[in-house]
Amino acid sequence: MLTYSQLRRSRPGHRSRVREEDSVRHGWVPAGNRWIAVDVHEPTATERGGTVIVVGSPGRERVTLTRSMIHTARALAAHGWRVVRLDWSGTGQSPTAEEAVDAGLWVDDLTTVRDWASSHGPVHGVGFSLGGTVLAATEDHGWASRLVLAPVSGKQWVRHQSALRRMGGPDLPPRVSEGTELMNLQLSSHGAAALKALPEPADGPDRRIRILSDEEAGALPINVHPRAAAVPARLIATVRTALDAAPAGTTPDDTARPDGDGLVPEQEITVDVAGTPVVLRRSTSGAARRPAIITEPVTRDHDAPGLAFISPGSEVMEASGGLWLRTALLASARGAVCLLAERSDTGELVRSDITQDSNPYAHHTLTESRELVMHLSELTDGPLLGAGICLGAWGLVASAHELPATVSERLTLMVINNVAWQRAPWRYWRQGLRGGPLAPTLPGQDEAAAAPSSAPAADDAPAGSRWDAVLAGLNAYVGTTARTVVRGTRHRARNASPRVNALAAGVGVIDVPQPTLRRLAKIPGLTVDAVFGPADAKHCGVTPQRLGPRSTLTVLDPLDHSLFATESCRRMVDYVLAYVPEV
Repeated sequence: MLTYSQLRRSRPGHRSRVREEDSVRHGWVPAGNRWIAVDVHEPTATERGGTVIVVGSPGRERVTLTRSMIHTARALAAHGWRVVRLDWSGTGQSPTAEEAVDAGLWVDDLTTVRDWASSHGPVHGVGFSLGGTVLAATEDHGWASRLVLAPVSGKQWVRHQSALRRMGGPDLPPRVSEGTELMNLQLSSHGAAALKALPEPADGPDRRIRILSDEEAGALPINVHPRAAAVPARLIATVRTALDAAPAGTTPDDTARPDGDGLVPEQEITVDVAGTPVVLRRSTSGAARRPAIITEPVTRDHDAPGLAFISPGSEVMEASGGLWLRTALLASARGAVCLLAERSDTGELVRSDITQDSNPYAHHTLTESRELVMHLSELTDGPLLGAGICLGAWGLVASAHELPATVSERLTLMVINNVAWQRAPWRYWRQGLRGGPLAPTLPGQDEAAAAPSSAPAADDAPAGSRWDAVLAGLNAYVGTTARTVVRGTRHRARNASPRVNALAAGVGVIDVPQPTLRRLAKIPGLTVDAVFGPADAKHCGVTPQRLGPRSTLTVLDPLDHSLFATESCRRMVDYVLAYVPEV
């Protein structure tokens, strides 16, 4: 049985509210011929004799709601509840090699997990957005109570997500013709029809359903960029109070209880991938024992190819839509061993003391990227591939100089849509809040109108004087003025000599990969494939070319920056699998 404790370094003068006993069990629950990924928060206070199942939405809402859901789950566990979270079939860490998701299975998913959890007492449900819609659609008799936040009908949800995809901008490839393509989610025709048939939840005391309004719990971070997704201030207290007031409920056999080990999901499972059995195993990675998943064939060679995947920005380790986990399954069906792991303040490791994203362009990302590659090198003696998107790509590049020669000489870095090529990484978090490829804009939204204030967020701002605010404003003004001056030099700098080119990148004039790739070329045996979609290639002034014997600049079309589009995901899966020869 694997558990982990969230570990982090506290800020000076700030007492962390995260305790070592805030542990979670990760694994899978069987549901017929498929597996459902679950995360079990065991109670850290006197048990209340019941379980709360917290469910959310897939696609982009899975990313923006992750912090709110995990903060809620931790708070309920600290209040004496056992809490279970799940990933819908075909999404997240519920394994599938299929691209199209059959959402018609989701009601059964929830019933399966509820029945599994009922061995430990009455089961309550808390549903966020579409999760609340599915929760209210299950049969009534198995629930002690059901709380729904941001209620929406299935048809409204699909229509809204479809509109976001349609407004995704000119950089996104056209939708695929089959099924229904949403943001980071490809539904089968049957799955889309099943979702559209789900009605909007309504208050119903006889069905033990209660709607928690935005006025009570605060507006959920749904229509926002992940970087701007904050936990509503009243959310946790409102949910906790509503559960305390709910009826105690009973279970089918209220006298039967297992021992005190709690709910223990499966830690290792085998799934069929196009006729090939593939093993998935829960693990941990790095000194902080970050949650990880390993995939591999049932039998493999000691020198099988090894692949490590790092997700972008705020996303969970399998990447939004399950892109990296699906790629890992397909690669393992060809004989490869694959590794995914969470990063600090993302996914399962979101910090409890802040309510929105912290700056990931920091040393911990470098350290965790190096740890992931080193972990992979211990799993196989074969060739290694480290693939990262955006921030994940930056972490691989930044950590490459710390790898031993015995690892770098068999390693290829696939650096996907990295736009952070300057030497001072803090610029990307601060400047990205205002504009450029990393700016937190919504599809179809004007970048200038969407840019938030340059003032630090409440969680990050030190308690200082008015003088601190003046300095912050002055700094922002000087930075804006300087950027305006240097923008006019970017075109000339990109076409200048390598020495001038490197100087321009070092002082923040341009984001070009060539200077960094020249430095990486000095690492013994390291191969680098810097991959760009058309929009990011234009931003970085990239054209397809080789740079020396082991570095390549590649432009893939179609490929949008965050791989929102189904066609982009297909292109990326095929490109990665080309590195793994078929057996």
